[in-house]
Amino acid sequence: MNKKFFLAIPVTAIIISLLMVAACNKAKTIKPERKAITEAVYASGFLVPKNEYKVFSLSDGYIVSKSKDGGDDIKRGEEIYKIQNDASGAKLGASSSAYDLARMNAGDNSPVLLDLKNKIRSAEAKFKNDSLNYVRYKNMFDAQAITKAQFDQAALAYEVSGNDLKSVNEGLRRTKDQLQVELKNAQSVVAASNLDYGNYSICSVMEGMVYETYKDLGEAVRRTELVAIVGEKGAKILELSVDQQDIDKVKIGQEVIVKMDVSGSKTYKAKVSRIYPNMNQQDQSFKVEAEFVENYEMNFVHISVEANIIIAHKENALIIPKNVVQANDEVEVKSYGINKKVKIKKGLENLEYVEVVEGIKAEDEVVIPKVK
Repeated sequence: MNKKFFLAIPVTAIIISLLMVAACNKAKTIKPERKAITEAVYASGFLVPKNEYKVFSLSDGYIVSKSKDGGDDIKRGEEIYKIQNDASGAKLGASSSAYDLARMNAGDNSPVLLDLKNKIRSAEAKFKNDSLNYVRYKNMFDAQAITKAQFDQAALAYEVSGNDLKSVNEGLRRTKDQLQVELKNAQSVVAASNLDYGNYSICSVMEGMVYETYKDLGEAVRRTELVAIVGEKGAKILELSVDQQDIDKVKIGQEVIVKMDVSGSKTYKAKVSRIYPNMNQQDQSFKVEAEFVENYEMNFVHISVEANIIIAHKENALIIPKNVVQANDEVEVKSYGINKKVKIKKGLENLEYVEVVEGIKAEDEVVIPKVK
């Protein structure tokens, strides 16, 4: 009786173990599939006008004229604001008057130069007369018709008139040079005054659209204060932020699939056009620009966008769900008796699937891990 009792215990344990193994082998499984897979890098950012730039005030004052508002077209050089500039205007007027005077003095009909030219003509006439007298007196002295004192007086007059002629000619040259210097100085002052005066007129440096203005008539404005945003009218680009862990995967020309909050589930296609090398220290990301491949009609700017930058695509890849891949890139494969863990080599992957390059085959059954 006791022997039979003790013999029954191992038999029962064996049966329970077999049932447990069978239960394990009944775990849910999936088989790898042959499907296309696309790997992408996530990015977020904003839609901005192409060649957008911020307009800053270059002077202090208050707004006396506002010619443009947000949404208005604008041409290159066209004014957006005018700032009060009475002192600058007076300075420009004074420098312009000084320039006009300097230009007149340096001209051919300058009163200053005409007076010197008249002195030259008088000196030339005197020099000519004294040179004739010198020749005549020399001949007379050689003929012993006059005394040496009379000849020396004629020679001295000839020498003095010659020196006077050289002096007035040199004076004319120096005066011309001086007047040219004064003219250039006056030009520089006018240019500086014009630049200063122009700083009170805030104009666009490009043809496009005024997307935003930040000041109204009568408001005070400070130097270097942001007053408007201008950009191209039609063309828009994407300014995206890519995490530093993904930036090395991003290349110029890669396709970008974009979604915008304002357009719901609609998607747009773009291509990476520029990658900036400097990392933003605040969020550890890099700036990437993308341009649309079609001329989409978009009326708004600075709206938030989400994008997937397509870094790779493969047709007929052997894929498995990402949630069946365990630590150390291992998967559990169904086997007779006890399931076994197999290390796989991954290829492309996205949020849902992983490409299997090595490790398992299409006919293998991969166990779906139980959710703990």
